[in-house]
Amino acid sequence: MLEKEISKLGLSEKEAKVYLASLELGPSPVQAISLKAKVNRATTYVVIDSLMEMGLMSTYDEGKKTYFAAEQPERFLDYLKSREAEAREKTRILEEKMPELKSLFAFKDKPIVKYYEGIEGLRSVQNDIAESLKSGDDILIFLPYDDFFNSGLIPKFRDNVKHRVAKKINAKIIYTSRKGRQYDYEKDGRKNLTECLYIDYKDYPTRGGMNIYGDKIFMIDYLGKTGGIVVENRVLANMMKSLFLLCWRAYIKNNFK
Repeated sequence: MLEKEISKLGLSEKEAKVYLASLELGPSPVQAISLKAKVNRATTYVVIDSLMEMGLMSTYDEGKKTYFAAEQPERFLDYLKSREAEAREKTRILEEKMPELKSLFAFKDKPIVKYYEGIEGLRSVQNDIAESLKSGDDILIFLPYDDFFNSGLIPKFRDNVKHRVAKKINAKIIYTSRKGRQYDYEKDGRKNLTECLYIDYKDYPTRGGMNIYGDKIFMIDYLGKTGGIVVENRVLANMMKSLFLLCWRAYIKNNFK
C-alpha cells in the first residue's frame, strides 16, 4: 500500500520500490537493494541514478565497495515543495506568454489576411478570383460603379468576365453610381451570368468595394492610394455571403413585387 501511495507522489513504480527498499535497508550495495526491491540489478542502477538526481539517494565508497543510501524522508518533502514552486513559476511564465503562443497557433480556420497595393495588386486578386472559382460557384460583389470604372481595372475585369462565363460562374452585383442607374435589373438580369441591383448613391454613399468568393473576402479602397485586403476564412466569408443575400432579397422583395 505504501508503495502505491508513494508512486502517486511522482515516482515511477520501480523508483518507489527502490526508494522504499533503500529506506528500509540503510546504506547497502546495489545487489542488496535490487533483491529487496525485486528489480533487476541493471535497472536498479538506472533507478538509483534517477533518485540521486532528485536528491532522494546518495552514494559513497567504503573500501572496495560502493554503497547507496536513501536520504531521510524529509528530503522527499523538500523535493516535492521545490517541484511545486517550479510548477508555479512555469505556470506564471506560460500565462505571461499565452497571448504570443495563441497568435502563433495555426488552427484550420485561422483568418489569413493579405494586403494588396496599387492597381497591379488588385489585378492579381482578380486573377485569383478567376482561377480559384469552379463551375457552379457564385461571386457576390458590392461595387461603387464610378470609382471602379475609373480605376484602371476594366481591361482585366472584362477578360475575367469571359473566363467566368466560360466556367459558368454566376455573379450578383449590388452597385451604386453618382450618375444614377447604369443597368436595368429586368433587362440586363442574366446577361453574362450576371445579375445587377442598383442602390441609390444618395442613400448609400460608398467609395469602397467588396468581392465575396469561395472562403475569401476581398475589400477594396478606390480612393487615395488604391489598395485592398483579402481575408481568407470560411466562417467570415459565409457570414458576409449571408449579409449580402439578405440585402439582395430584401431589395428585390421591396422593389420588384
